[in-house]
Amino acid sequence: HLSPSHPAIFDHVKVPRAVRRLDVDIFLATKNAIPLGLPCRSVCIYLDLAYFAFPAAYRVADNLYMRAMFRRSARLASRIICISRATEKDTAKYLGTAAAAKTVVAYPGISRDFCVMGPDELASAREAIKPPEGRFILYAGNISPRKNLIRMLSALERLDPSIGLVMTGHRRWKSRSFDQAVRAAKSRRDVRIMGGVDDATLVALYNLATASVYPSLYEGFGFPVLESMACGTPVAASAAPSVQEAAGEAALLFDGKDEADIARALERVLEDTALRQTLREEGLARAGSFTWQRAAQKVCDVIEEIV
Repeated sequence: HLSPSHPAIFDHVKVPRAVRRLDVDIFLATKNAIPLGLPCRSVCIYLDLAYFAFPAAYRVADNLYMRAMFRRSARLASRIICISRATEKDTAKYLGTAAAAKTVVAYPGISRDFCVMGPDELASAREAIKPPEGRFILYAGNISPRKNLIRMLSALERLDPSIGLVMTGHRRWKSRSFDQAVRAAKSRRDVRIMGGVDDATLVALYNLATASVYPSLYEGFGFPVLESMACGTPVAASAAPSVQEAAGEAALLFDGKDEADIARALERVLEDTALRQTLREEGLARAGSFTWQRAAQKVCDVIEEIV
């Protein structure tokens, strides 16, 4: 159990020191990078290759550091676990065939906390959260350039102004243009920016929303898509490869670079009752197939192969 500290000190000083003290056989690196100075073999989990695929979303120094760590991890890891086929393809694209030969895909799971709430729970949640009156769309995710939120907000202008919007998630850098787009959207409809929320609040928001939207241009997987499905809330999402991979046939997909297509998808999922019911049923079935037990077994299988 290690005390918090600066990320670089934690990763490259405290962790290797603990590994040496404990005489570890295999180190499982869960956040894209293998610490310096490890005395044992390692398995590295790649969440996404955004530092290569979408560098504009990060500071230059962070980008250079993480690219170097990815390349080092690809060289040193005994095996690489990717959380989607899309991430596996990006590993080959950006890190080469030697890295690709080490990869295996292990899909993440969805917490059972994300579920359909009963009428009494919904009533209590509505009273506590006080979301927009009437119908509203939920966006759950970080505020970052690659999340494509400015296009989403522009697309929203084409919808009935009675449709509200709730947005959660921590802010990253480069948010000035986002703030301007939010001010414009608020001039026409009820827009709530809630920032980071706990899982209980997030589950309630999914359940209260008429639909959720996930317009991201690049992801490693796309957790919010499956979280929404697990709560029985229909999803309109971008056709980015990893998002489409998570969604399967259970979401209404759109071209994330086309504001008109985003608007059309949102309008369909809001106005077509039969479509919403179909997406709800297919989404619940889809989300149920992603379990942490299955993910853990896959990771254990990979580790056992190299012990």
